Amino acid sequence: MFDTSDFNLILTGGMILVVAWALRKTFRNQRRVRDRNPLHEAQHELTQIEQSQFNRLNQLEIKLYEYGREVEARTDNRLRVLDELLQEADREINRLRQQLALTQQNPEDSARKSSPDILMYEDSRSFTVTAEQRSMVVYLSQAGFSAQEISNCFTLDLPEVQAILAEENSPPNTDVA
Repeated sequence: MFDTSDFNLILTGGMILVVAWALRKTFRNQRRVRDRNPLHEAQHELTQIEQSQFNRLNQLEIKLYEYGREVEARTDNRLRVLDELLQEADREINRLRQQLALTQQNPEDSARKSSPDILMYEDSRSFTVTAEQRSMVVYLSQAGFSAQEISNCFTLDLPEVQAILAEENSPPNTDVA
């Protein structure tokens, strides 16, 4: 009755299978659209967005914490260096005070020394500013502060600070005491 070797029969069977497959796919898509719950989909999408925002917030919080630790470490390091510099300055001040006290106690012995620790200047300076203030003005100038900033720190007149800096920068005429 049917000849299985007939090409038309094979072609017709193939077409029927393709149409059946296409109809089945169409029915599945229609069922999926019909059974769809927009409220559930919206809630699921909102949950995903909230979760991604929460994850981003956690990442930012971690970055902020790390940055805070880095700033704290830098600050601690600078404070440690400043403390060391203050201790060194205090030691130097104490050493200079001891030398000054020794020189004032034994003026004859200091005159006999071949290489003095303290040099006496021929030019007399104005002594309205203490020696410590003079040295601090010079140190601040060497550290990069302007004359105006230094005058603000010590409540000195700007010309007076400039005169101190000019005296310190000019080579003095020294005599060994």
